[in-house]
Amino acid sequence: MKFPGPYLRGSVLPTVVVVSVLMLTGMLGLYALWESETLLFARSCRLRQARADVESAYALYSLHPDREELAHPGGYRLYDSLSLSRVLVEVRPWGLYDAVTVATSDSLLCVCRLLGARPEAGNTLCYADGRSAVTLAGRTELRGVLSLPQNGLAYGRVGADFFRGREIPRMAVRRSAGTIPAPTGEAEARIGALFANAPQTLDDALPDSLLCPFLRDSMVFRLGDAEIGGCLLRGRIVLYGDELRIDSACRIGHLLICARKITVGSGARITAQLFARDTIVVEARAVLEYPSGIYAGQYAGIGDRAEVNGYAIVRDTVRRKKVTASYRQSRTARLRGLLWVDGVAQVQGVVSGCAVLRQAVYFSPQGYYKDMLYDVALLENPVTARPLWLASERRKEAACVQ
Repeated sequence: MKFPGPYLRGSVLPTVVVVSVLMLTGMLGLYALWESETLLFARSCRLRQARADVESAYALYSLHPDREELAHPGGYRLYDSLSLSRVLVEVRPWGLYDAVTVATSDSLLCVCRLLGARPEAGNTLCYADGRSAVTLAGRTELRGVLSLPQNGLAYGRVGADFFRGREIPRMAVRRSAGTIPAPTGEAEARIGALFANAPQTLDDALPDSLLCPFLRDSMVFRLGDAEIGGCLLRGRIVLYGDELRIDSACRIGHLLICARKITVGSGARITAQLFARDTIVVEARAVLEYPSGIYAGQYAGIGDRAEVNGYAIVRDTVRRKKVTASYRQSRTARLRGLLWVDGVAQVQGVVSGCAVLRQAVYFSPQGYYKDMLYDVALLENPVTARPLWLASERRKEAACVQ
């Protein structure tokens, strides 16, 4: 029986099915996009929280580096209410800095940074008390807090060059101790371990390019007498030798270099900590970028327009009858950070940070001037982290290495 009324052709049904499928596909696509955005947002929030946890861990370690629970093998929980706030902190010495690795409990983020000692605000000079006054001559400028001998300061001359700097206010002068501040036992142990751990067998040659992440163990090479040039070396690498010369064509990042004598060639630009049992020479226009440093057992010299950013330490414990310089810094050289010399130092140029000196002497062609600072600028520097050489209760970040 056929009912009365209009009828639709059967060909409309495919059109309805196609439109329905397209609408369903669009809705499923929108749902998938919404779900993807939700997951991306959740991951972004977790990554942001992980970065905040890492920064909190570094801030906590900087304030309390001796807090044992921070380096617990099971990790440290930053916030009791957040289970994912547990971080793993590992501290390993790297020269006179600490390599501090912080990882989140879910391994989403792992960061390694070099930390040093936080500088004491304003202290720019510590001179051992030999009772003789420290004499200033030439264009000398001293800023910040000065720890000086009992007789304080005197204004004098070298030849016909009288003092031409700014007069030092009395409020900036303090009485120094009889000796310069001594290094900590841990710092001495680090230096001793570096020299004691030198491998006995020589390596044939260095690779042209080598990257060793700080999350791995150190790679060690022994070279004997060698010139390091034309190579790219970065990361947790230790080089040993007897007499080493670093060429300007070498690219070095965050290495430790130990030898009897080390020379940084003219025009070289590296980031490294250099440790020499005897002598370190930084030739003209060479730059040791921050955070770098030099440690010498007898003598260190910084040439014209050269820069050392980090520290320079000379521990010349040999007492000689003849006055001989243990440290020389050129009039156009610059050092940022800590200068610590247990010996005779001829300091010129710029020291931006803190100078700790047993005795300052200026050597001229006519003779030498004891307890003399000539053509030198000592400036405050609260930015540069100090090496872990002297006692310090707090830490400061020097560089992010991974």
